[in-house]
Amino acid sequence: MDLQKTKEARRRDAPGKQEEGSECPLKPYNGNGHSKDSPKADSLSRNSDTRNTKEPANKGHRQQKDEFYSQAAHQSSPAPAPSSSTTPQCGHPLSSKAIRIPAALGLSPKETTLLITANRYPPVTKSTLSELDLPCIMGNINLRMDANFDRDLHFKPDLDGEKGRKKRKDAADYWNAMAAEIKVYAFCASCGLDNKSDNYHDEGSSFEPRLPTMFETLQDVLKTLVPERDHPNIMQNLEVPLLMQQIQKGVLDMVGIATWLAALLKTHCAPMRDEWADRMVNQITSGSQSQNTTEIVRGLETLFAILEAMKLDVANHQIRAFRVLLIEDTIPFLQEYFRSKIERGDVQVESSRHWYLDLRERELRRMKSPAQTDSFWPLALLLKGLSDFMLHFHSPDGFPDTFDFDADRLWQARGWMQNTINLEICWYIFESYIHSQRRYLPAPTQTYATFRSRIGTLLEETEDCIRGSSRWLKNVRYIALEIARLASECCGDTTISDDIIAPIEASLEWHLSNEHGLFQHFQGSFREKLLEATFNTAKRYLNMSPLAICEAQRTPARTPDQNYDIDRVATRLAHIGVLHWRVWAPLLYVRESVPSTAESIFPSESELTYDRLPF
Repeated sequence: MDLQKTKEARRRDAPGKQEEGSECPLKPYNGNGHSKDSPKADSLSRNSDTRNTKEPANKGHRQQKDEFYSQAAHQSSPAPAPSSSTTPQCGHPLSSKAIRIPAALGLSPKETTLLITANRYPPVTKSTLSELDLPCIMGNINLRMDANFDRDLHFKPDLDGEKGRKKRKDAADYWNAMAAEIKVYAFCASCGLDNKSDNYHDEGSSFEPRLPTMFETLQDVLKTLVPERDHPNIMQNLEVPLLMQQIQKGVLDMVGIATWLAALLKTHCAPMRDEWADRMVNQITSGSQSQNTTEIVRGLETLFAILEAMKLDVANHQIRAFRVLLIEDTIPFLQEYFRSKIERGDVQVESSRHWYLDLRERELRRMKSPAQTDSFWPLALLLKGLSDFMLHFHSPDGFPDTFDFDADRLWQARGWMQNTINLEICWYIFESYIHSQRRYLPAPTQTYATFRSRIGTLLEETEDCIRGSSRWLKNVRYIALEIARLASECCGDTTISDDIIAPIEASLEWHLSNEHGLFQHFQGSFREKLLEATFNTAKRYLNMSPLAICEAQRTPARTPDQNYDIDRVATRLAHIGVLHWRVWAPLLYVRESVPSTAESIFPSESELTYDRLPF
């Protein structure tokens, strides 16, 4: 089927028209953030019970609602979610623009259902792309925070998780419905049928047209991507009433429109998008020549993917251009934002204040001489509280509400620390087995590097498993097998028997699922090292600007070891803690004077004995 064989379609009806031209509501420093109800602007809830909590299956994913795009660092590599403009029309009365589905066309039940229920707007619209506009970027709280930690921050389509799967399905349904709609136009044109729904009484066989809306959306999006001097050309070539008249008469030259669009896009997009533009023309040309509506729709889908990519290119260029401003402006922007939220009662953060004051009271009770204080102690309390989240055997329900915008980074830091402790437990079990065989490691440093490489990946796979679950036990079995393999290599054995694997596996199961013994020993040792490294780094950062702190994250490459893991977590905690303190201390934690204490307030843990090693 070809668009040149189609009958009349209508413009979208005014009563149901989505406001596509609304300006982005985000304005820097207006207290409204990214958008009034969007967690990207405000993850802090009126109800403290709704704070960011951890679920093992999706740890590290911040709460989101309807954001179409997310930020990502360059090393980890955001497609629209259904908005009010893309809700299915099922359940709503048909308008006078509705089109009758000819029974003689023989559409499949699936095609008929999609024509009636699929989204009316394409997956990419001016509204969905508005999140990438500069005012929205400058008012995006998460982006401002992330820019302090990720040098290569950029936007990407947000297609992760269940929401991402729904977006992809909605997009696929829309384009499949568009293919069926083109069939309807072509059939009615070739048969001379009037497919207006108001000529029939069976509303169940009618649908709201998408093609006019798609052309209008294309027109709107293009005008946001090209200079104003090209707008008259866009209006002339994409005059929707004229296009629909040509469709009605079966004379629409869709190949000509595709060729003109490709030339326009190539003039303004990055050279790497030229191949997409050519592919779009080829797809539409091939579909038109073969009367294949699916191929035509593939070309249209490619066209809207190009538009989205162009908008992402512009947004990411703006992030790079304004990166320094975004970082240096972090503290005053967030202070004004949260101060206005607190004054209006839009957020409740008293639970975070109580968390901090509880830390203070506990430490004051432990101190022998509270009068010996210094100015660093209030921040040291905060950092110690964060370190407790990192080191505790049991996963916390969540972090204090004021850390919602750092939740991903804190969960990641906790994962690093827990994996480091577990790796040391595994290494101890490995060494214990070697010594039980009256053997010695010929090259401990090299052996540890090999051990870390092999076991570290397996521990990361175990990270999200519930202790004691079948998947957890299976992964522990793999770890035991790898330890046994390396132990056999070190002992000069060529075979690995169950007699070797079984005691190692039993020891791993016990110590990786028990917070006493080895875990408690390494936890105490790491706490002392982590706090010392975190405090030292935080003291340096206190005299630095946010940009200087960000630039200080560049460190020379070094061989990963235990100290490397501790330093990595300490650097992240110090960075988060110092920025957080500068924003929240005057707003929440130290409204009144808080006494200080000596630097060395955290006694080291005593050495612990451990058991249950069956060697």
